[in-house]
Amino acid sequence: MLTFDDTNLSQYEVAAPVLEKYGFKGVFFVMTVSLGRPRYMSKQQVRELAEKGHTIGSHTWDHHNVKKYAVNDWLTQVEKPKQVLEEIVGHPITYFAYPFGLWNSEAIPELKNRGTTASFQLAAAQDTLEPLHSIRRIIASGYWNATTLQKKMEGSFNRRHKD
Repeated sequence: MLTFDDTNLSQYEVAAPVLEKYGFKGVFFVMTVSLGRPRYMSKQQVRELAEKGHTIGSHTWDHHNVKKYAVNDWLTQVEKPKQVLEEIVGHPITYFAYPFGLWNSEAIPELKNRGTTASFQLAAAQDTLEPLHSIRRIIASGYWNATTLQKKMEGSFNRRHKD
């Protein structure tokens, strides 16, 4: 799965056309605070990605660390951005990417209660009880060759959360 965070315009202008050229689809995690700002995607561009078959997921309103959420942050950072994105694409948004890839077990029921079916992190071990809410990813360097990418993937995945 190829995922893109932070709503950068280059993801729309460069990455999406390359994916489409080779018949691939991506998952684009959008921060709603950035929509329409210089160097970021517009609402129309996000809609176009969805219409072309790419998946749109939420990446909060402004990239606030989930581990530091207070009660009102769930509304500001998760519920409202999800609603905005659903209005843009016209269907439910069920994927969420943790800002900075940081997560904790306390976030999982909050996300599930808000209709999230899968949540994506970066380097921490996967939760053994809720693996779909701690899906691991790696940030791939543009300087890696195929062998290095394979080694990084093999060394990074299949870690389990210690209970």
